[in-house]
Amino acid sequence: MPRNARQKALYSTYHIIQRGNDQREIFKSDQDRVYFIELLRKSKQEYKFLLYAYCLMNNHVHLALYDNGTDISQIMRSINVSYASYFNRKYQRSGHLFQDRFKSELVEDDRYVMELSRYIHNNPVKAGLVKNPEEYKWSSFRQYMSRKKDIRKLIDSEFILALFSDDLDRARIEYNKFVKRTDNVQHNFLDIDDDPNKSVQNHAPHIFTVAQGHELLVKMATADKMNLDQYLKNRQRRDIAIRELRKHSTLSLKEIAEVCGSISESTVSRILRG
Repeated sequence: MPRNARQKALYSTYHIIQRGNDQREIFKSDQDRVYFIELLRKSKQEYKFLLYAYCLMNNHVHLALYDNGTDISQIMRSINVSYASYFNRKYQRSGHLFQDRFKSELVEDDRYVMELSRYIHNNPVKAGLVKNPEEYKWSSFRQYMSRKKDIRKLIDSEFILALFSDDLDRARIEYNKFVKRTDNVQHNFLDIDDDPNKSVQNHAPHIFTVAQGHELLVKMATADKMNLDQYLKNRQRRDIAIRELRKHSTLSLKEIAEVCGSISESTVSRILRG
């Protein structure tokens, strides 16, 4: 029976799960994990993708990444082939290390990315390996909480942290609270036993300046037969505009607030989180 085609779109964000064949261990030592992370770093350097979060479990790996125009199959192949060769050589084994196909899910929007990072960072807690995510060495959570520069240039935490505040110290505090909240995660995330072809709609950012953001709002106002001032005075339409700007742009919260008139970046942050 032929396999379903993987749902992919360039310039998109993905949740990727790679697990061991027959759910066997793919990491037997800390040295193995260090080696995998180094391969991840080298692949990132070569293909220029953005890595928002990762977590290495005993028999599978979670990644949240933005492909930046490179096919994710090419990215994963570069990592998996090198790691499988290392692992088989080290442990004098042969055969497939990884399950034939990695699983991938297109990520829908910023709220989904936030929740996904929370889900990934809580995997060791859910598995009973630790009580708190910062206790686990093999995820990106510690880098999110650290004020030190990531000298490996591995984790692109700024994008998600900026959803909480443009002030990084405040963003870390709020993100820490968010990850450790005890309420249920809202999204039904791809799990290691899920259909590998599960996907949802994705977008690619195409607004890079305040001027371009202003042009989008003028178009939205015109479509509703309003001028821009009238449009932004309508709170419901203003909130929609803010979400659209965040969805389709690389603008900071401060820049979105500037585009939308006399509102604060904390108001923008609250609207995006709500």
